[in-house]
Amino acid sequence: MTKFSQIASTPPTPPPRCSLVVLLLQAMLFAFFWSPVPHTHAAEVIAKVDEGTTNWVPPVADAGPTALLKPFVAPQMPWSAAHRGIDIRASTEQVLAPAAGEVTFVGQVVDRPVITIRHSNGLLSSFEPVDSDLEVGTVVASGEPLGKISAETGHCEVQCVHWGVRVPDGWQIGSTVRDLYIDPGFLLGWTEPSILWPVHSEPAS
Repeated sequence: MTKFSQIASTPPTPPPRCSLVVLLLQAMLFAFFWSPVPHTHAAEVIAKVDEGTTNWVPPVADAGPTALLKPFVAPQMPWSAAHRGIDIRASTEQVLAPAAGEVTFVGQVVDRPVITIRHSNGLLSSFEPVDSDLEVGTVVASGEPLGKISAETGHCEVQCVHWGVRVPDGWQIGSTVRDLYIDPGFLLGWTEPSILWPVHSEPAS
C-alpha cells in the first residue's frame, strides 16, 4: 500500500519539452513579421522612377488638378487597405495614354474591364473601367487613345477613370518583393511627393 508521505514527496511531472525546430520556426516568423524596419525617404523612391516621367499628360483630355475626385492613398503594407491610384473626372469617355508604352494586359479584373501599359522606364499604368480593342503588345504613343470608359461598370458617382501606377517588384519586404504603387498625380505635377512613402525596406533595385 502506498503511503501518503510517498505520494506527497513525488515531484510533479515536468511539462513536455518544446521541439527546438518549433522554437526556431516561431523565432523566424516573429522576426519576419514584427521586426521594425525603417521607412525609405520619398526622394529615394522618386530617384528610381523619375527617369522618363517628364511631359506626362492626363489620361483624360483637358483634365487638370480640379478634375481629381479622389487622391492617392498609399498602403502601409502591400496587403493593407488603401486607394492605389487616383480617380479623375472625365468630360469624355475616351481614355488616353499618359505616356508612350506597350499594352501588357487587356481584360476583366474581378468585375471591371482594365487595360495596362508598360512605359519605357518600367512603370506600369492601369486604367479602369476601360473597354479597349487594343491587343497585348500594341505600342502606343503619349496621348493616343487606349479605349473608352465602360458604360456598364461605374467607378464613381460621376463619369471617371481610375488610374494606378506601380513599380514592378519595387517594394522589398524581407526576402519577398511586391509591386510598389506611387501617386500618378505626382507624375502630372498635380501633387507633391509625400515626405515618407510607406516603404518598409529599401526599394528593390
